[in-house]
Amino acid sequence: SHIDNDHINGVLQLLEDEASWPVFDLHSAGGDHDVSMPDFPRPPVIRGILHNGFRDLITEIDKPIDKITANSVENLLGAMVPSLFGTAEPALMDVAAEMASIATGIPEGIQVARLIAADALNIPLNQPPGINKQSRLLFAGKAGDEFQLGSMKFTLIGPTKKELNDLRKGWLHFLRNPENKEKLKKLRAELKKRIEEFSAGSLTGSPFDLRDWEGIPDFKGVTVPNIASLMFMVEEDGKRLLLTGDCQQDFILDGLDRTGFLNDGHLHLDVLKVQHHGSEHNMDADFAGKVSADNYVFCGNGEHENPDLRVIKIIFDSRANDAPAKKFHFWFSTTSEMQAPGTQKRVHFQSVEKKAKELASNSNGRLVLHFNENASISLEI
Repeated sequence: SHIDNDHINGVLQLLEDEASWPVFDLHSAGGDHDVSMPDFPRPPVIRGILHNGFRDLITEIDKPIDKITANSVENLLGAMVPSLFGTAEPALMDVAAEMASIATGIPEGIQVARLIAADALNIPLNQPPGINKQSRLLFAGKAGDEFQLGSMKFTLIGPTKKELNDLRKGWLHFLRNPENKEKLKKLRAELKKRIEEFSAGSLTGSPFDLRDWEGIPDFKGVTVPNIASLMFMVEEDGKRLLLTGDCQQDFILDGLDRTGFLNDGHLHLDVLKVQHHGSEHNMDADFAGKVSADNYVFCGNGEHENPDLRVIKIIFDSRANDAPAKKFHFWFSTTSEMQAPGTQKRVHFQSVEKKAKELASNSNGRLVLHFNENASISLEI
């Protein structure tokens, strides 16, 4: 849905798997049996990719990127991350985590573009069914923002061109600002001198703030890259699934209103992929009251304390006055046991499990819980 690492690395692995099989097939057809068969199943045929890549975002909208290269952003972000993590200062480490996700996501997005190119897997980019030509960017209001895929209808809820323009402006300003390089130098010098100077309270704020894009600020705590997420309504046989990416609730509601899905100010879905892993910045009581679902899917694994306990409670409370009372389901993508022992992720997910079970026990059987106990354990080094 956007350039963050946690939203692209699985797709990259799928494409790498896809690329391994033609190599094996080619050697086998030529009688070369020295090449081993891949030790994973042959992936399904991929007919197309919908993705707004980083380099396309900063070069496609309005005008070229001048002489500044995307490599400069990647290198700058990559250099900042280890220094910020090394401070052990919570505020700086939060910024480092954001930067790490984007810094990793950028080259992975570039790898995706390379793998799907005409001389590799030859998978069309941003060419929905019914559209004759590929496009570097996809946004609402452009041809292809509604399309049929078999018996499913896809409607692009967002982003609009404005969100993509804001994202591009932010990256360019971040890149051109010499203060960023100076701040990095200063931070490294202070680290070399004495890391303990970064104890709690010694800094008034983070030297880097991805929430303020030099005139393109965040919106109610949600950064511009997340607001620029691709979001789709998927409809089939009278059922509806809303894919929200990491977008902020006001933009989701605007998109639903613009596309005619908010009838009388309310929408009921079969499935809602809860935005941004259940972050408190992306879901409030107003949204939960206007958009309800039979099934709520939480993709957080405890990182950054997502899914947030307040969001779980907000959604539960929004269903308290259902008339007639209806069952609804919470689906969680993992369990606390699947998080590495001794990590904050495991501790938080234990709290998630406790809160969810407490709410279910008070729901008179209306709330049904599902935890994915087969998710791979994550290891932190």
